[in-house]
Amino acid sequence: MMKRLLFLLGIALLCAEGYAQGLKDIRINEVLVDNRNSYIDDHGNHVGWVELHNTGYSNVNIGGAYLTVRRGDAARTYRIPKNDARTLIPPQGYVIFFADSSSNRGTFHTNFVLDETGYLAFLDQGRNVVDSVVYDVAAQSPDVSIGWTDDLETGEERFRQLTGITPLQANEIEERMPASEKFFLRDPSGAVMAITAMSVVFSALVLLYLIFKNVGRGMTRMMRAKEQKVVAAMPEEVRSTIDPSGQLLGEEIAAIAIALRRYEEDLHDIESHVLTINRVARAYSPWSSKIYGLNNQPLRK
Repeated sequence: MMKRLLFLLGIALLCAEGYAQGLKDIRINEVLVDNRNSYIDDHGNHVGWVELHNTGYSNVNIGGAYLTVRRGDAARTYRIPKNDARTLIPPQGYVIFFADSSSNRGTFHTNFVLDETGYLAFLDQGRNVVDSVVYDVAAQSPDVSIGWTDDLETGEERFRQLTGITPLQANEIEERMPASEKFFLRDPSGAVMAITAMSVVFSALVLLYLIFKNVGRGMTRMMRAKEQKVVAAMPEEVRSTIDPSGQLLGEEIAAIAIALRRYEEDLHDIESHVLTINRVARAYSPWSSKIYGLNNQPLRK
């Protein structure tokens, strides 16, 4: 019995952990505070609304979670019902809650409104903050929402005022132009691209030239340093015979040439490489004699 209880407790903990992990993919994607003539609820009213977005790649049920609004010390919290199948948000899906202070109208109607500046948060079952935003009523334009969108200049994602409303869809309503198209508009003839490419190649060649040149100089300095060490270790009478300029004298060149010649002669035997073939005319040649082609007769007894 105890093992069964522990098993059921483990399953419950795993389910709770999976539920909490799924809720971490939910974020407050868009908020419309001043709704005058835009998106209406299922009763035909223009009210403020909050859009939640499932940023993950699995279904997430937000039933039992909370939406809360805090203004100073006062707070209003709405618990999302668990018995509504529509609270299951598909991957990359959206759901909208209408902030009309009329929770008796259905699951997606909260018990608070967004008519004052405040703090809006989405909480899990343990009332831990999953995502939150701060909104200012005075800074909101009518029928223009605030939400997460990428900054076209920096590319960073920011929660800011949009150009309109985008209920139940992504907030990026402005089409982005690829960098290649922007460059083509700035340089339709391709002259800047060609000059840039040639400048890069030329700069790379100059850099390689300088590198190899400095490497050669460094190797020359190293060789001279080694030669100076060797000369410094020689006796004084030998050192005095060495030309300080480093140039070989005529006698030295001749001595080296003779030594190389003698070395090459010692590597091979001295042989003549000329073959002489003389023709010899003979009337008789033992190689063509018939006696060498006869077989001995067997002995007869």
